[in-house]
Amino acid sequence: MSQSDLVSIFKCTPWLAKFLTRRGLKKTDGRPLYEYHATSDEYADLKRLLREIGQPEKLKNDKGYAACFTLFCSEWYRRDYGRDCGWSWDPIHTALGVSLSPSELSVLMPKGLEGFWERPIRFYESERRNFLGSLFSEGGLPFKLLKQSDSRFQSVFSRILNQYEQATLFGHSTPTLVQMMVEKSSLPQVFQEDTSIELIARMAEQLISLVQLYDLSTHAEPVKELDRVHPKWRDSFPMPLDDDTGTQFLNGLLRSASAESQPRLKRNKSLACLFFWSERNPDTLRTHLSLPDEMTFPLLSEPSTTRFELAVCEDGEDRINLGSAYATLENRHAKVRLRKNEVQFDRHRPATRLSLVARAGGVMIGEVNIAGSEIAVGDVPLVFAREEDAWSLQGHASCSVRSSDVLIIFPEGGQLAVADSHSSLESRAFGCPVLMAKGRQDVLIKGEENYRIRVGLEQVRQPGLELQGKRLSWTTYPDDVFLGAPRVMQKMGIPAIRYSRFLSGKDIDVCELHDAMGTHFLSIRNENNETLLRRKIGILPADFQIEIQSGERANEGMIVIHTHHNCLYALKDKTLEVGRKRNGNKTEIVIKAEGVPPAAVQLQVTPSLMEAPVSIVMPFPSSGCLAFDAEGQRLAKNITITDLLGSRAFLFGKNGEPTRFTLELRLRSNSGQQAWHEWRYNAGERPLEINLYSLKEHIENLLSLGSGIDQIVDMRISGIGGNGNWQIRRYKYSLEYDPALQLLRSNSIHNASGKAPSPVIMLLSEPERKSIPLTSRMSESVPVGEFELGSVVGKNGPWLVLPKPGEETAFRPCFIRGEQRPETERQSVLSLQKATQLFKPGVEVNTISLVLEQMADDPAHSGWQFLRSLYDQFGYLPLATFEVWRALFQSPQALAMSLFKFEMSSEYLARIEAEFPVFWEFLPVQEIKNAAARMKAFMTSKGASSEMQSGFINKMYQRLGTVFPTYSSEIYEWLSLATLPRSIPPSIMKDIIQGWYQELLREHGESRWPEYGGPRLYHWIQSQADPVIEISPDTHFRYAVAWLPIFAAAVASGKTTYTSVFGHEPGAVFFLRQVRDFDSRWFNALFQYCLLRNVTEK
Repeated sequence: MSQSDLVSIFKCTPWLAKFLTRRGLKKTDGRPLYEYHATSDEYADLKRLLREIGQPEKLKNDKGYAACFTLFCSEWYRRDYGRDCGWSWDPIHTALGVSLSPSELSVLMPKGLEGFWERPIRFYESERRNFLGSLFSEGGLPFKLLKQSDSRFQSVFSRILNQYEQATLFGHSTPTLVQMMVEKSSLPQVFQEDTSIELIARMAEQLISLVQLYDLSTHAEPVKELDRVHPKWRDSFPMPLDDDTGTQFLNGLLRSASAESQPRLKRNKSLACLFFWSERNPDTLRTHLSLPDEMTFPLLSEPSTTRFELAVCEDGEDRINLGSAYATLENRHAKVRLRKNEVQFDRHRPATRLSLVARAGGVMIGEVNIAGSEIAVGDVPLVFAREEDAWSLQGHASCSVRSSDVLIIFPEGGQLAVADSHSSLESRAFGCPVLMAKGRQDVLIKGEENYRIRVGLEQVRQPGLELQGKRLSWTTYPDDVFLGAPRVMQKMGIPAIRYSRFLSGKDIDVCELHDAMGTHFLSIRNENNETLLRRKIGILPADFQIEIQSGERANEGMIVIHTHHNCLYALKDKTLEVGRKRNGNKTEIVIKAEGVPPAAVQLQVTPSLMEAPVSIVMPFPSSGCLAFDAEGQRLAKNITITDLLGSRAFLFGKNGEPTRFTLELRLRSNSGQQAWHEWRYNAGERPLEINLYSLKEHIENLLSLGSGIDQIVDMRISGIGGNGNWQIRRYKYSLEYDPALQLLRSNSIHNASGKAPSPVIMLLSEPERKSIPLTSRMSESVPVGEFELGSVVGKNGPWLVLPKPGEETAFRPCFIRGEQRPETERQSVLSLQKATQLFKPGVEVNTISLVLEQMADDPAHSGWQFLRSLYDQFGYLPLATFEVWRALFQSPQALAMSLFKFEMSSEYLARIEAEFPVFWEFLPVQEIKNAAARMKAFMTSKGASSEMQSGFINKMYQRLGTVFPTYSSEIYEWLSLATLPRSIPPSIMKDIIQGWYQELLREHGESRWPEYGGPRLYHWIQSQADPVIEISPDTHFRYAVAWLPIFAAAVASGKTTYTSVFGHEPGAVFFLRQVRDFDSRWFNALFQYCLLRNVTEK
């Protein structure tokens, strides 16, 4: 045995044992190497040991030496990597006095990183193993280089934190944001490497999470507060902590994160809009919408469920989907707890109104208009003040602003009245001139109206004027059409001002009646003739009424108008009109379409020859059911979910009489599985509009029941006047893999828009890694839908070929096995990376499930970072695309732990329920408590105080109750504080429950009650000693709604099992969710009472 061998046996292995013992470990735990935080003394001692060994010769197969070598390399990168080191092994070789060949490294690296430290090895895009990149990512950030770039890095990181919120709201991942910011900076090249981007992104997410979890924004000294409750918070960050500079550096970043979170905390209290403009996108107005915790909607009709779909609409078109939420119904109002506090989006038509819309079954049941959301771009001056790297809208028309550095977008035809040396016309926005003004001054703008903008005032007063009046309820141009002249109202609490109203420049008080009709610019001017408000409106006679009536055939109909005022009427498409009749104050216009009728007809109403007409857009007065896509074309019979965006169906009453329709979504299943959604509608005098895209979550619910990703949902609308049938898939296209030619072929080169597919390929075992775009073969500069893979897929694997984010051509992902790997012992599968590489469908041992069992017991397991990266990078795809998510939802212990690891994110919780057959109230509540206990134990090991642990766990329970109200109020108090509500005698409680039940009957006396599972729940309730509530046998249709919360509480408390009543019927969870959502107030109240009673008895 050589001296080197003896050194390794007697020094390397004991050195590693002492290194782990000092950290309270007997073996490695799979954490990144930088989280072991080797001290300066340990680093120097390790360097002496490896230099003493010298050229390893026969030690390349020794795990102890390999572990020491890889640890040293990662620490060298963190401590000693300099600007001139480049991407090379030479500086490491020089430091240790060795020279290792590629073949020696190919043995050492896997033994050290994978074999001892249980850490994955990265790959280059060429699929060669990236040993150097793997070590550098384990070391963290190169702190020596960081100190040289200290101020620049702090500045870049502050910008990342500042943009974090906006990036999240727009759906950008943190690594994408970091990459954009780093590329714009002058930081050294090494910070642009993928490993550095990932580490910086993780740091940003950790800092934001710490600030939010511990409310650090409310503390003047956030570092002191976090040190008090969590002394070891710095341990998870990738920089040396035995260096005072590293500690101070992290402190500075935490202060920045706390400061950046403060404005966000102040905005989340009410429904309000902020608007931003940027030089980078001069023709775009960005909206930041703050949402309250709760919204109350006046109900337009009685909903069939208390689970609503919410959206932000612009002029009736969906702009942002807010997901689903549960409502409490009372006195024709619905109180809804929102899952999001803020959203951002770009306006398409800024001059139109925004509204918050609630739907059930695709039909609008409530709408709340958002005040101040109409921005008259091009009609009045818009005044912006600088805010970070954008401009924030402060006022419009004549106004005063506090800022002395403003940007003014002129109206069309507006000119600067007096030139000023402190003002300059620069560039254009929305096709209008832009003025930059600095210092305290008045800016006068002349044109069709006169405007005065006061800049740099200490006290700012906005006029707060609004138009009120009876509006026409159809879609119109202009957007605001009033029946009679509108009134001007001033907001409460604002000093009254004297003003005059003008229509197209004429004082409205001296206008003749016919002159006030038609399309006008309504202006409100003060005593100085300065315009305070200007808006394009339409005015029709006060008695104006319009309706549509269907004809004998689907392509025939009539428009009926009532008014005593003489008006001219003209259809925009004159070929549709086939007759007209006037009788007194009523005009009838008979219309007929050749073939399939259009989605809408546009009627131009001219009440005054002196002014432009008002246009009214209405559905074609057909009969039965008509469905159209976003372009107004007949909806195709075979579509994808994304094709439903902007599509809608119109249901028409027969001759104005109420007509019943049914819409059914049914999963097409070869296994005989029955699952469907069904809604019933009544169409009356006006056609009923169904927003088909708002049914997306229900369609995904059905698709989640299938075992594959090629499921089909049949949509059927039936009623008097005809039926309609459509087939809905996730994907229209597929790619076929030819392993012999290493070629992918698309079975459809182009989609309906003419775009060819643009696939990317990802390595399933490395979700943090960027996907690689694939390029189509070309024939005469035209893509032919064939993609060469080359030998790359044979060097690693498994692979998945995916559509890129935002890709319109949504094809089915294509799995490629890639490199064949040898069988591995179960006990050696310790990471999701390894489990994914070895996973084989249908085999007895599911390697992914093995690792999920480990993850359920270990909050620090590397698999959680794997899942986080997969969710962040590829969350735009259905979760069921990846086997790891399928396995997670089948493991109650791992699923419960994931709630805490994803910090009870409302989006995450909602997606799990929407995309998998999960019924959260069936999840054993003890599993949630066990996961919380493991999180506390983990936090204890990290030095967190009991106060900090309780604060974190309580906040998680609070978020859970916000998303799913069943876990709020008394359940929250029991979970977080272990307190039970005051005991109520059973006889009194039965009276209380009967009162709840009677209220349920009053709310839904005319409703159609879901009945699934009623008989089985009846037999189960009969076996219980205390049935809680008695239901009359002659009302068996109420069994399911009445007893499901009692059964769910029994399952959640471990008193019974779900399968004891419903077996393994795959569609049962789907239907039971419909029963639960029928009335969430009833379900929540009874579930909470029964669950607490059960856990008390245990």
